[in-house]
Amino acid sequence: MAMSHDNSASATATVVNAFTPELQMANMLGLCEAQMESALQESDQAVDALIKAFTNLVEATRSVSSFAKDLPPEIRDTLSSDLDQKVAAISKQVGSAVMAFQFYDKLTQRLGHVRYSLSTLALFVCDRTKSTQPEQWKRLLNTLRRLYRTEEELQIFQAIMDGIGDEADEPPAPAAADEEAKAGEVELF
Repeated sequence: MAMSHDNSASATATVVNAFTPELQMANMLGLCEAQMESALQESDQAVDALIKAFTNLVEATRSVSSFAKDLPPEIRDTLSSDLDQKVAAISKQVGSAVMAFQFYDKLTQRLGHVRYSLSTLALFVCDRTKSTQPEQWKRLLNTLRRLYRTEEELQIFQAIMDGIGDEADEPPAPAAADEEAKAGEVELF
């Protein structure tokens, strides 16, 4: 789906010695796309380490719970209630942390859209037969609009296209009722 950095870089690298404003813009867009790709790769490594840590924590919690069940009755009766409460508290915290990690899925999805948009725009501006025609710009915008799946992304896109500008820098605030309804839900991407 998304165009790789190598494709966009090679498209602009073919005429490196020719100076045009379009080529300079395409090179800058390629640079932005490459920096985002690098940041995503680094963050993938950090998130993978956190996922492994959470997996190990879940396994350790299960092991402690299993160990507590195998204690002799006289010890289990004394410690069981307190130990069960602590294991349940750890499990709840791990569950909350895992749900909070959904931000990363959303972030990588949105940055993927931005990367694709940048590389598509870089190729587009270098093609003067397209970039000088308003109808081709409309076609490009319609193609890019289809990338956006969430209501928040669509609202930001539309606000920019409508020329709101500065107000679109901040994502629209969800309605309070929506926030409360989503509080206990897990959103999958």
